[in-house]
Order: sequence, then structure tokens, then C-alpha cells
Amino acid sequence: MEINEPVRLHKVPADRLPRRISDLAALTRARAAAEDAELACVFVHEDLDSTDGDDYPAIHRRVQEALRAEVGSAHYVLAVEEMEAWLLLFPDALSNLVGSWKLPAKYRGKDTGRLADPKGVLMWELSKGGRRYRESDAPAVLERAVALALHRDPIGTNRSWTRFGTDIADCCRRHLQQPTKTR
Repeated sequence: MEINEPVRLHKVPADRLPRRISDLAALTRARAAAEDAELACVFVHEDLDSTDGDDYPAIHRRVQEALRAEVGSAHYVLAVEEMEAWLLLFPDALSNLVGSWKLPAKYRGKDTGRLADPKGVLMWELSKGGRRYRESDAPAVLERAVALALHRDPIGTNRSWTRFGTDIADCCRRHLQQPTKTR
């Protein structure tokens, strides 16, 4: 299930982080109860709003540890710069979604987490002469990447994308092999 609440955790001071996460966990648990669902795992997505750098692991670890302390099975999905950096890893999914979208060669095979404005690349360089990329296109691009099995072999690198894939594999391995309680 998806909860569309704004999440801003990486800039929260250490003394306020547990409360912010507790509030998020309460919202998540309430949603699971309303859906009569067992809460097996939580993924919390946030954009870092800066490029990948030496501080990324420490920022990720601080929030990840606080999430695990409150929720247990939780994964902090901190996309370096912004989620659009992930989309640049899948140029064929972009073109498949909108035929006129062509990712310039200078962005293929790059570390997209180090690009300063991936959303700008999508809006102004990918979309030249055709329909402009909009933030609302992101889910459709990722769905297309999965449907075309491109998500397993990205064109380029991105540390946060790799971590996200590892977290998904770890979570599925642990939760799908365990029996769930019957209600």
C-alpha cells in the first residue's frame, strides 16, 4: 500500500528525528489496520536534493537506524539528488513511454547520482521538440523499466538505485519465505 505523505527526514535534527519517524510509523500502522493488512515491511522514499557525495552514507545510515528502531523492518530509500536520476538509468524505458524522448549520449553510462539537475535533463534535453517530461511521468517510466526488464541492467550507475535494489531483494527474501499470520 502507498501512503502519500510528504517525508522530510534527512534534514531533521537528531533530537526530533525519533518523533518524526514515530508519527510516520503510526500513520503506516493505521493504514495497515484500515486495510486489514499485516505490516511486513516499510519503504520510505525521500530525495536527497543534492548529488551523491561522501556525506550520503552517513545521512542514510542515521535515518535508516532510526527507522529500524521504530518500525523494525524498514528501508530508507534516499535517492541521490532526486528520483529523476534513477530514470536516466533507463533510456529505453523513457523512449518506450514517449517515442520522441531520446536521452542524449552524454548521459548514457554515467553515474546519474552525480548529475546536478537530472530533472532538468529530462525536461529540457530529453524532451526537445516533443512532449515535456513532468514529475508525474516518473511512476510510468519505472513501470515501463520493470515491464521491459530493464531495471536489472541499468545503463550507468547510481549508488542509491543499487541500495534500493539490494533492500528490495533483502526484504523479499526475508518476508516472502516467512509464513504470515492468519486473521
